[in-house]
Amino acid sequence: MQNTVALAQSALTQTLGAVRLTDPVDLGGSARSQVLRCRVERACSSAPLAAGHDHPPTVIVKRFLSDAGAFVRETVGLDVCPGTPTLLAQDQEHGLIVMSDLGVLPTLADLLLGDDRDAAWDGARSWARALGRTTGGSRARVAEARSRLADAEPWDADADLRAGVDRLLEALAGGDAGPEGHAVADRRAAVEADLAATLHLRTPGAAAVVTPTDTCPDNAVLGPDGWRFLDLEGTDVQHAAFVAAYGLLPFATCWCVFDPPPGLTDMLLAELTAGLAEHAPEIVADPAWDTSVRQACAVYLVLVTGWLWKSTVAGRELVGPAGRSPSYRQLMVSRWRWGAINLRPELPALAAAFGDAAAWALDQWGADVEPTGYRAFR
Repeated sequence: MQNTVALAQSALTQTLGAVRLTDPVDLGGSARSQVLRCRVERACSSAPLAAGHDHPPTVIVKRFLSDAGAFVRETVGLDVCPGTPTLLAQDQEHGLIVMSDLGVLPTLADLLLGDDRDAAWDGARSWARALGRTTGGSRARVAEARSRLADAEPWDADADLRAGVDRLLEALAGGDAGPEGHAVADRRAAVEADLAATLHLRTPGAAAVVTPTDTCPDNAVLGPDGWRFLDLEGTDVQHAAFVAAYGLLPFATCWCVFDPPPGLTDMLLAELTAGLAEHAPEIVADPAWDTSVRQACAVYLVLVTGWLWKSTVAGRELVGPAGRSPSYRQLMVSRWRWGAINLRPELPALAAAFGDAAAWALDQWGADVEPTGYRAFR
C-alpha cells in the first residue's frame, strides 16, 4: 500500500503541483487490482488541498497488478466516456491511475435490493437514460478509442462462444460431456447456425460505440447531478446493441440478477435507446435495431453459460455479496428461461436449447433453483 500511495503521489504532483497523499483506505479492488481512497494535502502542510470545505478532498487510486490491458481500457474509458470520474493522473509504467472521488453514494444495486419500489423504478429509468448518453459519441471519438485500445490485449470472443455452446449442449445431454450422438450433433448445428446470424454484431460499422461494457448495477452511483459509471477496465468499442442488452436482459454479465417485474425491461430499453438517440440517432433508427438487441442478448446468454458453468454445476451459493445475490443455479435458470421466451422469433434453435436447459436444471436440482424477484418489487 505504501508503495502504491508513493507512486500515486508522484503522478498526481505532476498534474496538480506539490501535494501529498495520506490516510489510504483499502476499498477492496480485486485479484487484479488494488483500489485506495486517499486524502490530498498540500505538500508543505497538513491543510487539505481545498481549504474551507467541511471534508478534506480525496482521490481514488487504482493500481492494476497483473493486467496491463485493463489499465489501457480504464484510462481510455475515463478519457473518452462522459458520466465517469475525472482522470487526474496516470503512471503507465506501474499501471496506476488517480481519479476523482465521487464519494459514498447509493448504487443501482442498492435501489433494486432496497425497500422503496418507486425509488428503484425511477432510479432504474434514469440509469438507463444515462447509460445511453454515456455510450457512443462521435465517429472521431470512436476512432480515437479504437486506436488507443489497440495496445490492450484483444478478447478471444470466438473461444468463449465455443465454450458456451459446448456447455449448453452438455446441459441438453443431462450434464454428460461425453461423445456426441447424432441428435446432439444436429442440435449443435442448429444452435451454431442461429449464433452465426449474430456475427454482424462483431463488425458493427456505423453502429460502433465506446462503452464501459461492465455497466452492472453496482458499478453506477447516483449523486446530486445524476448517475456516474465506475470500473471502466472493460472499456471497448462494440456494437451499441451489446450496451442495450444490459437493459433488456437485464444486466447481462452481472451478479445482481433477479427476475424483473412486468414492464421494467421494456422501459429500460426504451430509456436507454432514447439516451443513445440524443447523440447517435442513426443507430437506433435502423429498422433492425430491436432484432439486433435481442441477438446481442443471445450472445451474452451463450457466453454466460460458458463462464458460469463450473460454478453452476458445483452448486456455488452466491454469485455476488451474501444476502444480495442469487445462487449460480438461480441465475442460470433465470437466464435460460429468458432466452427460451424472448428469442423464439429470430433464433428458434437457441430458444429451444435454453428452454430445455432450464427444464433440465429444474428437474436436476429442484425448486430451490427457481429464480426470485428483486426485493424492491416483491
